[in-house]
Amino acid sequence: MFLGLRDIRSAGGRFALIASVVGLITLLIVMLTGLTQGLGARNTAALEYLAKDGAKFVFTAPTGEASFSSSEISQEILDKWKDAAGAENVTPVGVNQTRIESNDRADSAAVMGLPVGTSVEGSSETIGEGALVPKSIADKIEVAAGDTLNIGGVAVKVDGVVEDTYYSHSSVVWVNSEVWKKESHSPGIATLLLVRGDAQPQDMKNEQVTDLKGAFDALASYKSEQSSLKNMQGFLYAISALVTISFLTVWTLQRTRDIAVLTALGASKGYLLKDAIGQAAIVLAMGVIAGAGIGALLGWIVSQAVPFEVSVLSVLGPAAAIWLLGLVGSFVAVRNVTKVDPHIALGAAA
Repeated sequence: MFLGLRDIRSAGGRFALIASVVGLITLLIVMLTGLTQGLGARNTAALEYLAKDGAKFVFTAPTGEASFSSSEISQEILDKWKDAAGAENVTPVGVNQTRIESNDRADSAAVMGLPVGTSVEGSSETIGEGALVPKSIADKIEVAAGDTLNIGGVAVKVDGVVEDTYYSHSSVVWVNSEVWKKESHSPGIATLLLVRGDAQPQDMKNEQVTDLKGAFDALASYKSEQSSLKNMQGFLYAISALVTISFLTVWTLQRTRDIAVLTALGASKGYLLKDAIGQAAIVLAMGVIAGAGIGALLGWIVSQAVPFEVSVLSVLGPAAAIWLLGLVGSFVAVRNVTKVDPHIALGAAA
């Protein structure tokens, strides 16, 4: 590391510029990753809660592809799954999006219908004869426990106010299965089934069993949104790799004379690789630490207003990826230079 550390001390401005570029790239990817995870949670938080104990999702899929918009569970299908060998618990779940109104105020919401007595996320309350309304909607339309609101044209009493959870970017209002059937005007009794156990009926017709990830894919808004955001992340990683490798290649070529001198003095290729990669590791670490730190701080600030998730994965994951890409670029760049004959390199630099 003798040559590498000497270069950093003697050309601090150049290395600060490289570290700044790496930091900006890291900041961009940290912010995009946090936004991707935050938007994903706004789409699927309620589904994660429903499947928290490993329950499987059962959809009707006439086209062969599970979808919340087309799935419809009949009483016959529910009874079949309840009677299937290995079924520990089968719960019908109704899902739709509609308009909530009260006191001449209105808001859009997702409505989930579950059997009476089912617990809901963020509260000790259980589903009863009325509705459990999320706090954000209760504040907006000014309702409290005991009031009456209109859900999809059906008058429903408010049993309580609970913490917000989300489905398809909408806060979830929890009701019982009968209320859901009325307000959704659905010919079926539910949208899907939650199945716990190893049930597998013999006469499955147009039914598809999925895990939680499969349920995410059945939500069209989640699938398209995440696909777009992850493609953007992929492009950013590719751009960051090209920029970082380009910087490191030019930087290493500028050190050709120094590397040639060390080679002529008997330095091994292993020593040269360690020196160059160690130098790159220090400069890259400075950049990714600064970028990740600023990204985490900005993410925490914007999360108060937009769906942004600050987590170990969303911050340290991109930072580690950029750092590793930089090390690979440094290895490739210095490996090419160490192949040059020192006499030729010294003659060219003279």
